[in-house]
Amino acid sequence: MKHKLATMLGAFALVGVAAGPASAAGGAEHAFLIEDYNAYEHFAPGDGPCVSWAGTFHEVRSGGYRLVTAPGGQAEGEFHVNGVINGLVELIPDAAGLPTYSGTYREKVNAVVTSFTEEGDTSRVSQYRLRSTLGGTDGSTLSLRLSGKFTMNANGVVVVSRDTFTCE
Repeated sequence: MKHKLATMLGAFALVGVAAGPASAAGGAEHAFLIEDYNAYEHFAPGDGPCVSWAGTFHEVRSGGYRLVTAPGGQAEGEFHVNGVINGLVELIPDAAGLPTYSGTYREKVNAVVTSFTEEGDTSRVSQYRLRSTLGGTDGSTLSLRLSGKFTMNANGVVVVSRDTFTCE
C-alpha cells in the first residue's frame, strides 16, 4: 500500500500542479491524479495473503486522488492528498482443486505530504483504510482489513507509525 501511495505522489511531483505556483495565483492549487492499475503477482506457498497455498494475486484499481497545495502550509512545499480508489482482488490458486477468491473494495487515502525522498515520500500525517470480503468458489469467505497511519511532529520525529493487515 505505502508503495502505491509513494508511486502516486512521485507521479504528482513529475507532472506538477496545472494551476502554476501558489504565490503567483494567490490561492490554493488543485490537481486530480487518476489511478488506473491492473497487475498480477505470483506468490509461493505461505507467502500469499490469507492463504497457505501457492497462487497468483490479481488486483485492478481505479479512481483518483485530489491534490491541494495551499499557500502558508506548515512546511515548504506541503500539499494535501485525498483519494478514493475502487478495486477488485482475486486470489487464484496454482492447484486446480482449491477455491479461487475474489471481491471488491473501496480504499480511502488522506495525507499531508511535505517532501519527497528516493524511497518515496515524507508525510507529516497520512492514513489509509481498505476493507473487503472475498468470496470463494467453494462458498467460503475471507475478510481482509488493511489500514495504516503515520504521524511526524514539527521536529521531524515520527510519533506514530502503524500498518495493520488482518485476514479472517
